[in-house]
Amino acid sequence: MRSTVATIDTDALAWNVSVIRKRAPNTAILGMVKANAYGHGMVPVARILEHLGVDMLGVAFVDEALQLRRAGIITPIMVLTPNEPHEAADIVAHDITPVVCSQAQAEGLSQAATAAQVVLKVHIYVDTGMHRDGFLPHDVVEEITTIKGLPSMIVDGLCTHFATADELHHPFIREQIERFDRVLAKCTEHHLTFTHVHAANTGGIWQAPFAQYTMVRPGLSMYGYASPIDEEMLLRPVMSIASRVLSLRQIWPGDTVSYGQRYMASSATTIATVPIGYGDGYPRSLTGASKCLIGGVEFPIVGTICMDECMVDVGGAPVHVGDDVVLLGQQGDERGRVHSIDATDLASWAHTIPYEITTLVSARVPRRYVGEYAPIAIGERKEARV
Repeated sequence: MRSTVATIDTDALAWNVSVIRKRAPNTAILGMVKANAYGHGMVPVARILEHLGVDMLGVAFVDEALQLRRAGIITPIMVLTPNEPHEAADIVAHDITPVVCSQAQAEGLSQAATAAQVVLKVHIYVDTGMHRDGFLPHDVVEEITTIKGLPSMIVDGLCTHFATADELHHPFIREQIERFDRVLAKCTEHHLTFTHVHAANTGGIWQAPFAQYTMVRPGLSMYGYASPIDEEMLLRPVMSIASRVLSLRQIWPGDTVSYGQRYMASSATTIATVPIGYGDGYPRSLTGASKCLIGGVEFPIVGTICMDECMVDVGGAPVHVGDDVVLLGQQGDERGRVHSIDATDLASWAHTIPYEITTLVSARVPRRYVGEYAPIAIGERKEARV
């Protein structure tokens, strides 16, 4: 195994699910595992969520849903982006729940279900302000009525998506909720009912508890990041990334480091080379801004981040080849104090969001699963749901 490893704390994942359940009691959970579970490993995470009794799993594409089914996942799976016409047969064959965003999509799914002689459950997406997918609010009742008339189809759910839920106290989330509530009221007037109604992603769960409806769709909060209000509900980051010092070299005033000569030493110093770069998903946009931990001490990463390596200015510190380097996570110093760098820090330095930081971690970085649920994650143990 490479010295650069992403460690996935399965106990932290289980803890975060318990926090979400406290935050959204008596509400079904659709756990988002799209994009390789935000970099944490889609199949291993799905296995744990299935064991924990999460009600449904969410993916972006049909291919992701098929990967889960091939891995033996039996939990209901929802595909939250519109499927392409040629994927309808796979959706039907593998008992996948699609989110319907157009009449053409609904008709294709109906034809596939009829051909397979099964009844397909679908959810209807309402565009309350994202302007990305879905039916406009003033068309929804008519569109649902038409879809309900198609053969082999059951309209099982209604959903929308918040555009600003990750921005604290942004007024647009309330505007979207009001639009969605008006749609629900119209549906009720026309005797249209749904098993599942859902809108809240991580931001919505924390900012709009009054809009949790019958199901919530946590993503980033499962992996340890959100804006908890209550101290006892603090989330735990699930992923950490560590490597080792590959080599050390002395440089002198005027010497430059890495591509483009962006960093020039102002005094004699020692440069540690670490085998992680943007090919591993450590963003090049962190150039000139990022830090790491060696021996519990924070050091600057200097020079342009390369595809396979980055360089650290360790000054005159007692750093040795083979020392552990923490790029994401915690490390203690010689006095027993714990220092940390989390995805929020990296996102701030890279001018992006925590979602991107964890999701970018590439397949060439091995994932190591630790904790009580690790055997379930790697498929060594199957247990009944709790």
